[in-house]
Amino acid sequence: MRTLTVILLVAVIYGGTLGVFWAAAIHTVTLYPVAQSYSWEIVPLANNGGSDNFEITSWHDGHNMRGWLAFNVSSISQRAWIISATLRLRLWVKTTSADGPQLGDPTGRLYGVYALTGPWRNWGINWVNQPNWTTYHSATSPVPPGQGGWYGPFIWMDWDLTDMVKDWQSGVPNYGVVVKDTQENASLLYSTQFFTIHQTPNQTYYPRLLVTYLYPEEVYGTVTVVIVETALISLLLIRARRAPKR
Repeated sequence: MRTLTVILLVAVIYGGTLGVFWAAAIHTVTLYPVAQSYSWEIVPLANNGGSDNFEITSWHDGHNMRGWLAFNVSSISQRAWIISATLRLRLWVKTTSADGPQLGDPTGRLYGVYALTGPWRNWGINWVNQPNWTTYHSATSPVPPGQGGWYGPFIWMDWDLTDMVKDWQSGVPNYGVVVKDTQENASLLYSTQFFTIHQTPNQTYYPRLLVTYLYPEEVYGTVTVVIVETALISLLLIRARRAPKR
């Protein structure tokens, strides 16, 4: 019985410490794009910087579409330890094979997110002048099933950009990202439209970058508390064992 009591006491102490640490030390910030656009290869000089949709397409004969986003991550201190960074795009509508003989359902197709290596302007970027990108610390994700729509359901497509955001935090130039189908020039037209920061009712539609981080001093402080707690628990256990039995 005494052993069970000790185990419960230790669990409560450590659990409480870790709970307080998680609630107070783990920070998550939601960043919305400072720029967003997309372009169609077959209309190479067109700019869609103010569009309410953000379309990614793979099809042959110059019908590919790519999109670009930029986020300002300067609010995240260089002292912070980034735990995770996730890009999320809310799905609007996808093509389906039922819509026509040349259309395919993009569900399951891999869309890649790549860090850009040069600047661009929200209202100026097009297929011709788009900046180059690097595959270093890029991310891919499969297109989820289902259709979103203006009124739901909420369907999000996520990419793990943790390493990419760490690069930006460390001083690598942040020009944003390009989103594209990893297998362009498909025989069927595969297209997915996402909502943008433009012409949408509120932030529930917006693309976002969710960054979770903590500061090292908060970790060190928690470790110190755990060490002190361990020492006190050990001392209590020793005294309990030495206490005379009645």
